[in-house]
Amino acid sequence: MDAFDKELYQVAEQGSENWHKIRAGRFTASEIHRLMKSGSRDMSPEELKQRPKEGKGSKSKKIEDPNLMSPDTVTYIRTKVAEVLTGRVVEGRMSGPMLDGIEWEPYAAEYYKQKFGVELEIAGFKMFGDHAGGSIDRRIVGVNKLLEIKCPESATHVGYLSLVDQWDLKREKPEYYWQCMSNIHFGNFDGAVFMSFDFRMIEDRHKYVTIDIKPIAEDIDLIDTKIAAAVKDKLILLKDLNAIR
Repeated sequence: MDAFDKELYQVAEQGSENWHKIRAGRFTASEIHRLMKSGSRDMSPEELKQRPKEGKGSKSKKIEDPNLMSPDTVTYIRTKVAEVLTGRVVEGRMSGPMLDGIEWEPYAAEYYKQKFGVELEIAGFKMFGDHAGGSIDRRIVGVNKLLEIKCPESATHVGYLSLVDQWDLKREKPEYYWQCMSNIHFGNFDGAVFMSFDFRMIEDRHKYVTIDIKPIAEDIDLIDTKIAAAVKDKLILLKDLNAIR
């Protein structure tokens, strides 16, 4: 951890008041998946003709368009505008499992340290330009990788135990895939390790699963493209709102 990171961590430790202030108005890694969704449009006459004659897709009248934003993406951009106007981060309600996950994160980190014989550092919030950033759970000392920790309910953890690689994660839990890919990009890391940890499991081999995440150039380019489009819409909306008041 260099001098800048140490100073940034002091003001941007996860959960602190400054951490919330720094995040206000920024598109964050944990929610980037909301920008990755595409919108839909009505099919053209030619596309309607090309539909399957029967079965899946035979009655579809709309088609996904990567050039359009989904309703959830639009809502997310409006949320960031609201944060700029209020100076407050819009946080969802924390469920019991989410609170448990936060409580058990330090134990999971310690377990990883002991299991793999490495040292970890808390990295705080990484700013990416003026409009994005991400919170890094831990930096793995000695290698330029981050550790993303999840401590879910046991049933959810069981699902993670069957995942083999980052493509499984992208398919089954795209929000976590895009979170890892964004944080790799934002922090200029060489990779990430996704870890699910459940202390309730009886056997040690069932307590954890780790998945190595390597940076994928086309996905990182897509992140940049989606952020740029969201920032453009965010700034236009802010300009319009300021002009009518």
